[in-house]
Amino acid sequence: MNTLTTAPNGVDRRLARVLGDDGRALIVGYDHAVSAGTSGGYLGGLRQLAHASWRGGADGLQMGLHSAKTLDPEVHGSPTTGLVLRVDRSPVTDDPHERLEASAHWAGAEQVVRAGGDCAVVFLIYDVRAPRVVDLGAERTGALARECERLGLPLMVEVMAKAADVDDAALSQIMIDGTRVAFELGADLVKIDRTPSRAALADLVAAVPVPVLLRGGPPRNGPAATIADLEACLDAGMAGAVYGRTVWQDEDPEGITRELRSVIHGR
Repeated sequence: MNTLTTAPNGVDRRLARVLGDDGRALIVGYDHAVSAGTSGGYLGGLRQLAHASWRGGADGLQMGLHSAKTLDPEVHGSPTTGLVLRVDRSPVTDDPHERLEASAHWAGAEQVVRAGGDCAVVFLIYDVRAPRVVDLGAERTGALARECERLGLPLMVEVMAKAADVDDAALSQIMIDGTRVAFELGADLVKIDRTPSRAALADLVAAVPVPVLLRGGPPRNGPAATIADLEACLDAGMAGAVYGRTVWQDEDPEGITRELRSVIHGR
C-alpha cells in the first residue's frame, strides 16, 4: 500500500476524513445517476441509503454535488465519514473495449469545497486507440488538479482503461500505464478496476506512491465472491475499494457495508 508523504497539509487533513487510521478506506458510491440517470438502477431513497452506509461504517460517500446537499445533517457533518464529490460525467460502462469521449467537467474544486466535500473525483478515459481523448482528459484533469492543489483539496482520479480486443497481459499493462498517468496529472487517490491478470495487480499498485482503490463495478455473484475478490486486491497492496451497486442493490445496505469494512480494516 502506498502513501504520499509530500502532500500539502490541507490535503492531508481532508484525506484523513476519507481514509481510516490505517490508510485504508471503504467508500460507497452514490454518484451513479450523474452519468447514468436512472439506467442501471434508480437510486430512490438515496438519503436513506447513504444513512445506512454511514451507520455501517463507510469511511466515505461518493456522491454528486447536489445529492450531497440532501444528506442528513449527522451524515453530512460526520467527522468520521468523508464526502467524495463528483465534478464530471461520462457514459461509462464496464466494457473495456467501448469507445468513449473525454468526460465533461461541469463543476470544479471550489464547488466541492462549498458543498462541504473532502475530496473531488473525476474520470480519466485512458483509451490507447484515441490519443486525442486521452490528451483532452489529461488537460481537464490537470487543470482540476491545480485548482484542487490551490485549495488544499484531494483529488481522486477514476481511471477507465479502454483498448481493442487485447489479451489480459496487454490490458493489464494499459491499466498500469493509465494509473501512472493519473498520478502524474495530480491524483492523490487512484480508483481503477482490478487488472485481468492477477499477477499484474501488485505492479499496478507499485506504479504510484498514492493509495489505489478498487473500482467495485457490477455486483459479483454473491457476497462471498465479492469478498474473495476484495481480499485478493488487498493482498496485492490496494488500499481499499469504492463500491456502489454492490451496496445499494443489496437487500441490507448497512449490513454489507459493515461486512466490507471489516474485510478492509480488519486485516
